[in-house]
Order: sequence, then structure tokens, then C-alpha cells
Amino acid sequence: VYVNGNLYPKTFTPPANCITNAAVIAAAGIDASKLEHRYRPSYAQPHGSAGTTVRQAVHQVVGATGTINSVRAMLSVAPVGAATHVIQIKKNGSNILSTAITLDNANTAFIDETDTGFTSTTLVAGDVLEVDVTATAGGGTLGQGLHVMIDLDEDAA
Repeated sequence: VYVNGNLYPKTFTPPANCITNAAVIAAAGIDASKLEHRYRPSYAQPHGSAGTTVRQAVHQVVGATGTINSVRAMLSVAPVGAATHVIQIKKNGSNILSTAITLDNANTAFIDETDTGFTSTTLVAGDVLEVDVTATAGGGTLGQGLHVMIDLDEDAA
């Protein structure tokens, strides 16, 4: 069937996998319950004070399922000497980064370090994500202004 102009059917049942993002108008007003949501929970420590060791919950999944896309961490003042900030992400209390992110004197202020992979990226309703930071002076000077960001997508409940 070819339609030259607008088609206003009373009902319409498209076959599976035929409607793409380009087929949906910007003002469609689609209910949030039918969408995937992008979240960027973060944890920050203040600039002007040495970094500290902390474990902080930053997100609880409320959608049906989700996926962690990436984790990034940076400092506003890089550590000096042997000081390190080791960042791990926990899901329900267990580490999920394949390798913790380590910020040390080889890092540059305001330049992100990203994850090298995950042992698990899947999320389900009720999962809790935590940022776990271990700050060790090690005879050096700890950095300042830690900022950790987690990028994740979550399906509506």
C-alpha cells in the first residue's frame, strides 16, 4: 500500500521491529513508563580538602532492569608522591569493576580515568550501587576534589 500524504487509521498494528527512533516525532509525548532512562549518579568530595576513605550509596534501581555503561573518576588536584585514591563500585555490597580505578601522581587534574571493564553490568529492581573509595597517603599528599560518575540505563518498571 502506498499513501501519498497523511494516514490516519482508526487502529494500527505494525509488525515487530519496524518502528525506529526516526519514526517517532519529537513531540510524541510518550509515557515515561514506556521508555529507557539514562542516569548518571555521582559521588563528590570537596576541593580544598584532602581526599578521604568512604563508602557511599549513590543509586537504587527502581526500574525493571538496567545496564551499567561506564564509570569515570577524576580529581581537581592530583595526588603527590605515593598517595592514591582507589575507587571501586559495589552492587549490593560486591565489587563489580574488573579492576579498581586508581588515581595517583600519574594522573592529571580534571582528566577522567575510566573503567577497564566489569564483572557484572546487569541491574534489576532493588539493586543498590555504592562508590567505595580508599584514600592512602603513603608518604605523599592526597589529591582533592574527587568526582566519580556512573553512567547507566534503566528500563521503566
